[in-house]
Amino acid sequence: MPQYLKLDQAASDLAKMLGENCKARRAQQKMSQAELSERSGIAASHLSYIEHGKANPTLEVLEHLAEGLGCTVLDLLSSSQNKS
Repeated sequence: MPQYLKLDQAASDLAKMLGENCKARRAQQKMSQAELSERSGIAASHLSYIEHGKANPTLEVLEHLAEGLGCTVLDLLSSSQNKS
């Protein structure tokens, strides 16, 4: 299998993990997408794409998202089951 296909799959898996972590953290805080949008400055429609693993957010967007959720970018990208 060509290397670029492996990278695409890894990026896709990471996007899905990011989306799941984002949605879980938002749910833990009983926060709507609209509220997270207001806190982070990220459009609610873009948040939806992120949470569904269909977006490839920039580092700046990840930083704003983490700030809005009160966590770090590494927390959002972590596969650890031990989330705070």
